[in-house]
Amino acid sequence: MAVLSLGGAVRASAQDAQYWNIQYGPVAQLLGGQVVGSTRDLSATYYNPGGLGLAREPGFLFSVQGFKADALSLKSLDGGPLPSFSQTTYATFPGFVAVAFPRRWFGENTHMAFSLLTRQQHNERVDVRLAGDSLPSSLSALSPGRSGRFGREGLFDQRMRETWGGLTFSRRLSERVGLGATLFGVHRGQRTRREESLQLAYADGSGVSALVIDDFNYTAWRLLGKVGLAWEGGPTRLGLAVTSPSAGVFGNGKAGFTRSAAGANLGVAGSGGSVLVNGLDEHLDARYRSSWAVAGGASWQRRSVQVHASAEWFAPVDRFTILSGLEDPSRGTPITLSQELRSVLNVGVGAEYWLHGVRVNEGPKAGGTALYGAFATDLSASPDVVPGEAASANQNWYHFTAGTAFGVGSSRFSLGIDYAFGRSEREIAFGALPPDLPVIGEGRRVAVRSTRWLFVLGYLFGPRR
Repeated sequence: MAVLSLGGAVRASAQDAQYWNIQYGPVAQLLGGQVVGSTRDLSATYYNPGGLGLAREPGFLFSVQGFKADALSLKSLDGGPLPSFSQTTYATFPGFVAVAFPRRWFGENTHMAFSLLTRQQHNERVDVRLAGDSLPSSLSALSPGRSGRFGREGLFDQRMRETWGGLTFSRRLSERVGLGATLFGVHRGQRTRREESLQLAYADGSGVSALVIDDFNYTAWRLLGKVGLAWEGGPTRLGLAVTSPSAGVFGNGKAGFTRSAAGANLGVAGSGGSVLVNGLDEHLDARYRSSWAVAGGASWQRRSVQVHASAEWFAPVDRFTILSGLEDPSRGTPITLSQELRSVLNVGVGAEYWLHGVRVNEGPKAGGTALYGAFATDLSASPDVVPGEAASANQNWYHFTAGTAFGVGSSRFSLGIDYAFGRSEREIAFGALPPDLPVIGEGRRVAVRSTRWLFVLGYLFGPRR
């Protein structure tokens, strides 16, 4: 096949099957999120609510992950009609805001706080256009000895965002122990559209015009909780946090499909004539499920150096249906959007070094400059990506983070950079026309390579470690 044109556009943000791709809070960002045992600022509302109970005065936390550069490349592994392509895009990254209520409202040993964060975000668009003067093997096998023009277009467009808003209650049980819990309200919205078009003309004037479309759009509201326990003794800090599965409150969505063909004449029985099959259901129930998880962390400090480590295990979730629409007559089954999540264990380690001999645990006196570095895994919970699945990526990511934080008056600022890379193999497929019409959406195995540079900025007012 002679490829006359190829257009590709890929935009990807934090992956939709990752748990550790976004971090929260100035210190946690620079440590790659390895603060389950050590955090005492308002990022504890997410990482370990028990740590907030041991904070002297949480204050106000505003964290903005400034901007990022994403690079993604695809390379065919089976020699099919899918030329390799790559592209780099630039965009902003979601942030985190948290504020503590006045301590006098609840007592000296009790903290309450509100936090708002983006838990997951995924924006991806892939366009592919091909043109040639010979048929692909899947079609030429159905019409041996015939030649003609060939054209194909493909579009995958997905927008997903999951936002958590939480109310945290945390109490100091003793000088060394803090216990807390956060109740999160969760909103998840997703739009997924798969579209493909084929135009083919034989030398004798006959030909095919085909179109395949699947379109899903849903919104789901859920509740979940996180309970945390924190302990500190001298140079050592420990933490344990458990996240509950989510409970659906309500959700709605719509699903539509189109299967169209005209002038199909490939020597296949029953393929002649024009066919049009479509459907749209706009009043569907939508339900999304998430796993429960348990996280543990520890930190150890000696003079101006503090080492942090965390691990978190996420339970598997059996395949579940998010949306189920009208029956597709061409397949004899309803069109559905579903997802499956496998168990994941993520681990990481980070270190911070305070300049000028400032000790980490000196609290409000620790207003100097600190340097940070970290490494963390971010394994994908999606076992594979197949047509009809909500997740569109299954790369395992690996993160390297470095940065600095410094004090200005009663405030602290942080600056840092996170480099991450991921790779996987997956199938790209859009779907198929009815069985007696040419299959144009056959799967193609591709190698996926992704990298990301993330530049972070954080602000913490009135911090107390």
